[in-house]
Order: sequence, then structure tokens, then C-alpha cells
Amino acid sequence: MNIWISAIAAVAAQPMLLLLRMLPDYLSSPQSHYGIGFVLFAVVAVSATLVLVLGVPAFLALRKLRRDSWRSLGIVGFVLGALSAATSWPSRLDGYSAGQNWHGKYIETYVDGVPTAYAWFTYAEGVALFALHGVVGALVFYGVWRWRQYPKQSLQRRSSDGG
Repeated sequence: MNIWISAIAAVAAQPMLLLLRMLPDYLSSPQSHYGIGFVLFAVVAVSATLVLVLGVPAFLALRKLRRDSWRSLGIVGFVLGALSAATSWPSRLDGYSAGQNWHGKYIETYVDGVPTAYAWFTYAEGVALFALHGVVGALVFYGVWRWRQYPKQSLQRRSSDGG
């Protein structure tokens, strides 16, 4: 039961993190924000899938190996979050040119089908942001799990864990 409550907490943290990440853009934008509900729903759906399909089994494997610490879960969360975005790297698209606004500056991301350095920078930034979501989700999961499993102890590693 504690694992499922922890998983729900990890999923619930994701839309809050997204809102915190997007808050400066939304506060400074004169645009209406009608689509934010759908975006938050998509974040919950994707994060729930990742937590249930990859996160919980990874936690159970770490627990079986007696490596269920905040550090181990943080690393696993980082990797799982990054891998979920890393599969969509910029590829060559013949005859395609594109650009975008990147931190207030217009940049060319593709020139005649070839990804530019900025395409790779935006890709790396996206992977890093997904990794951030993974770390936060994993640490929230671990914190809630520890709080429910050992309510009278701190989040430090138990002495019976050998460390």
C-alpha cells in the first residue's frame, strides 16, 4: 500500500513542477492560457505511465538489492526521466528548414535538413528538464515511502541498512 501512495505522490508532483517551471513565461505572456488544463492532464498521464511501468519496478529491484536509498532512487529517476526524452534526438530531414524562439532569441534549428548546434542545445535542454522531473518524482516517491514505512525516523538511511 505504501508503494502505491508513494507512486501517486510522485505523479502528483509532476504537474506542480511543470507549473513552477512555466510560471515565469505565463506571468510575462499576454496570451490566454486556455490549453494549460490539457497539458497538465498529459503530464499526469505520461508520468503515471512512467512511474507504474518503470519507476515502481525499478524501486522494487533496488529494494531487493538493498540499495533503496534517496541517492539510488534519485539516480534512477534522473536516468528514467532523461531516457524518456532522449529517444527523440534531432535527425536529418532533407529539405527542411526551421527556427524557433529560444530564451528570447530567434534561432535556426534546421538548415536544409541538417540540425544546427541550437537544435542539439534545445534537445539537451529538453532531456535535462525531463531528467529533472524524474529526479523530483523519485525523491518525492522515496520521501513519502520512507515517511509511511518508518514514521518515527528521519529520511537518513537506517542503521540496519549497513550504512
